[in-house]
Amino acid sequence: MTADLDQVIAFSVGGGSVRGRLVRLGPALDAILDRRHGYPEPVGALLAETLALTVVLAAALKYDGVFTLQAQGDGPVSLLVADVGSDGALRAHARFDAARLAGVETGLRASVPRLLGRGHLAFTVDQGPDTERYQGIVELTGDTLEECARSYFRLSEQLETAIEAAVRVPSATVGWGASALMIQRMPAGGANAPILVAEDAEDGWRRAEILLGSVTAAEMLDPALTPPQLLYRLYHAEQLQVFGPKALEARCRCSRARVATTLRSIPRDDVLGLIDDTGRVIVTCEFCRTEHIFGSAELETLHAS
Repeated sequence: MTADLDQVIAFSVGGGSVRGRLVRLGPALDAILDRRHGYPEPVGALLAETLALTVVLAAALKYDGVFTLQAQGDGPVSLLVADVGSDGALRAHARFDAARLAGVETGLRASVPRLLGRGHLAFTVDQGPDTERYQGIVELTGDTLEECARSYFRLSEQLETAIEAAVRVPSATVGWGASALMIQRMPAGGANAPILVAEDAEDGWRRAEILLGSVTAAEMLDPALTPPQLLYRLYHAEQLQVFGPKALEARCRCSRARVATTLRSIPRDDVLGLIDDTGRVIVTCEFCRTEHIFGSAELETLHAS
């Protein structure tokens, strides 16, 4: 049996006192980390972890728009950005210095200090031009992005949160894989929260946290273990409730119309200065590598409209 991939699933334990999300990615990662990008394996692994964390963090929120997770640092990998739409569309991009990366000892663990260096992690929710953007920022503190995300919740005034993440690099038999599992302690007195004395609530959270810490990377990425089976293995004795999954897919939001709007907003002389030897302006999307090509006559029309 093959586990369901490219989906996020919600669950609760302790009668709703703890809620969580589990994401597992496969084919979507293969599409996003396509060879056209030329990502070295350590960069691809870091971007895969970024995507899994982006989905699991976004799934805990109610929003209609785009959730973005962005990491910037002064290391060989200067930028990681991933976003997920409320419709389940995923995309991601990494910027790196190949020469600097070649001199760094790489691996799946302790990736932040070696690859990103010093910098910050930012969470953004954009629900459109008529709404206020939400943003949270935290320093890159920890060996992995998973630890940096934990630091954000620990320092913020939000819910107590625990997160585990795992990444599998491709081999001759399987492609990219990534998974993230997050639990959050619900505030007492909240909607649908069980009525518990303080000691019972604390004990329930600690058990959920300990059980989460017992999960292995192999379990999180096991192709024969479905998400509900994994959750049952962890929380079957904790009043587990598993809800319906939400599908995810690799899909970029770039379009020729959007690029045209951007070019129209740039002064005409500046745009004409971008014309290459073939008489065209070629705009390449960093996320999907799609080329949007505009001839000189079309550019003139854009600025005449």
